[in-house]
Formats: sequence, structure tokens, C-alpha cells
Amino acid sequence: MDLGKTSIEELFQFAATIEQGGFDFYSRLIQASDNKRVSNELKFLRDEEAQHRTFFLGELKKKGKSEVAISPALNAVLEAEFLKPLEEFYKSRKISNNLEALSFGMTVEQKTIDFYGDLRRQSRDPGLLKDLDVIVEQEKKHKQKLNLILAY
Repeated sequence: MDLGKTSIEELFQFAATIEQGGFDFYSRLIQASDNKRVSNELKFLRDEEAQHRTFFLGELKKKGKSEVAISPALNAVLEAEFLKPLEEFYKSRKISNNLEALSFGMTVEQKTIDFYGDLRRQSRDPGLLKDLDVIVEQEKKHKQKLNLILAY
């Protein structure tokens, strides 16, 4: 994804939206799970998504914004890659099937990792790069944790 013509504020808004989607996804998985151990692991993931969202909204606030509009091109990516797949997944009722839900979650985590990698490659702000490195590592651990939960 070429982010060169996109403002950093738009990217922060995009990222906050992705993280909210992750929070909602894990919340739904928790509700659908009857396994206490799985629920506890998913709560940890959900809470980290909330922390990531707070981070990106905080970055927006540092820029003097509380919310910004996303360009049509970036919004199209957000819809096609994140929001629409989540919507379709929820409609399919696969959320109650642990295997399918956790596999889907791994796919979404990878898309998020890829997006933050693109954002990182196009940023020159040392502080942001450091923070993105932390978030990317956490997202990678989310993917690993989902894989471990699948093995339960």
C-alpha cells in the first residue's frame, strides 16, 4: 500500500479504526467461547487492541486532532481489507466455530502487521518508529497466541 500521499493523521485514524475492529472481534469471540482458558487468552488480546487504539488516538491528539476524515482511497482499503471482511464473517455466524474464528483472526492480525510495516517503512519520526516496532511485535504475538489457542 503506497501511503506516501496520505497524511499521518489519516493513518492514525485508520489504525485506530483497525484496532477498534480487533477489540470488537475479540469481544465477540469471548462471548462465543465456552472455554474459560480460551476466554482469558482472548481478553488479553482484546485489551491490547484497546491499548493500541488509545495509542493512535493519542498520536492524533498530539497533532491537535480528535478525529479526522480518511481519504476515499484509504477508506476503500479500510473497507475492503478490514471492515467488510469482519462484517461478512459476523454474518456467516462462523464466530461460534473456534477453528474458523481463530484462523480468521490470524489473517486479520497479519493484515494489521503488514499495514503497520508499510507505515513504518514510510515514516521518518524516530519516536513513532519505536512505538510502531512495539505494536508490530505485539500484533505478531497476537497471531502466535491465536495459533497456540488453536492447539488447545
